[in-house]
Amino acid sequence: MDLQAAVSAIEQHPDFRLLRRVKLAADHVFAENTSGEPCARLAVIDTETTGFKAEEGDRIIDLAIAVCEYGKESGRLYRVVERFEGLEDPEQAIPAEVIKLTGITDDMVKGQRIDEQQVAKVMAGVTLVVCHNSSFDRGFLEARFAVFKDLAFGCSLNEVPWRDWGIGSSKLDYLGFAFGLFHTGHRALADVDMLTALLASNTPDQATTILSLLLASARLPTWRINAIGLPFDNSQIAKARGYRWHPGDTSLGKCWWIETQHEQDEIQFLAQIGCHHPEVIKQTARERYRQRR
Repeated sequence: MDLQAAVSAIEQHPDFRLLRRVKLAADHVFAENTSGEPCARLAVIDTETTGFKAEEGDRIIDLAIAVCEYGKESGRLYRVVERFEGLEDPEQAIPAEVIKLTGITDDMVKGQRIDEQQVAKVMAGVTLVVCHNSSFDRGFLEARFAVFKDLAFGCSLNEVPWRDWGIGSSKLDYLGFAFGLFHTGHRALADVDMLTALLASNTPDQATTILSLLLASARLPTWRINAIGLPFDNSQIAKARGYRWHPGDTSLGKCWWIETQHEQDEIQFLAQIGCHHPEVIKQTARERYRQRR
């Protein structure tokens, strides 16, 4: 039996599932734009860093970008236009747990620096950045590269309904398994390729693409509601509703907060539990996932 016949047999057998390795080239084509619909460019980006907080001195050590062309109307990812990867010396020791996770050592990044002008050139014409945790990546990208400060961001972690499809984890490798894909390593480019392949995939019901759902979400405004003045005794009620704790490490101060598309519902809810003057901030994709100073 040749390889293709074996693949076909496995795909048709109910007791087995087939995983395909994600392998994207710099000019990878997912689909042809046969209708000639207008297209735009987005950038799928991942960073590997020395830690979790850019504002506390953690730094990027690995950056990967895949610039892609997609249909404005269909939300279909058509092709990869360009890929970029670069290592950077953080001028501090890379923590052991980061080395274990990524395989990136101090010797690998020694003396390396990512060219800001090259990154700006790669990003020319891009109107949307997509990361798998934009709340994390955006802070690092804006701290290091000026080109990201005025761009819109979408988040595949928060703006795609993975759990609604019965997928038990939103980690990239797990999502890959759910869609018949796998990759090796935890380097930035490997994660970018996996996320790009997922965005190009159809939803489980085959109704549309995963990217189209993310785009629809990114185009909608949301409201960040800070429950300033919420009585302490009612904090667990807010937590049970999905509010998260802000530790007060920025100008905002300590408070419970939530991001929602239904601001009036939240304002009414907060009034019922004693928070009568919450801070309500409208956000678009240009503001979302940005660290508050």
